[in-house]
Amino acid sequence: MNEIGEDARWIARAREGDAAAFSELVLRHQWAVRAFLLARLSRKDEAEDLAQETFVTAWRKLRDFDGERPFVPWLRGIAMNLLRNHLRKFKEAPIGGDEALQAMLDGAMARWEEADEGPRAVALAECLGVVDGPARELLNARYVEGLSLEELCARTGRKQSALTMKLHRLRQSLAACIERKMAAAES
Repeated sequence: MNEIGEDARWIARAREGDAAAFSELVLRHQWAVRAFLLARLSRKDEAEDLAQETFVTAWRKLRDFDGERPFVPWLRGIAMNLLRNHLRKFKEAPIGGDEALQAMLDGAMARWEEADEGPRAVALAECLGVVDGPARELLNARYVEGLSLEELCARTGRKQSALTMKLHRLRQSLAACIERKMAAAES
């Protein structure tokens, strides 16, 4: 009997309320769900928690599962939705730099040319105007498109630590540029 057929047998029993049958499904497929989440999260405990949530959700939605399809991709779909929610809820905080600059970057990148929201915003627009090439693309991806670090890693093929450091240095550089422009304006 193939895997889909074996899973179908356990799923049918679990749909009737047989918790032991669902436990068998968990034992058979927990490695796939955990591996999927571990590949996308840096903390093992978060991956374990999301794996558990995945199976709890699967238990509640088992009646929605199409028994003609493989079970693992359905589980991965649930895991992906939970992961997206988790990443949105626990979005990483900026590392280093000026928090006001971070807030300005979050809102200003898309409209930097027309920044008329005060002297700091004007200075930010001027400083952003000289950023080009890969640095500009990275800032746009992070602050205009709103990509997470994981998504940036996938897009650029670079490691998270390298991207975090690059973004940190860009924020520091922009903060220094803004301060220079602010000081020059006050003179």
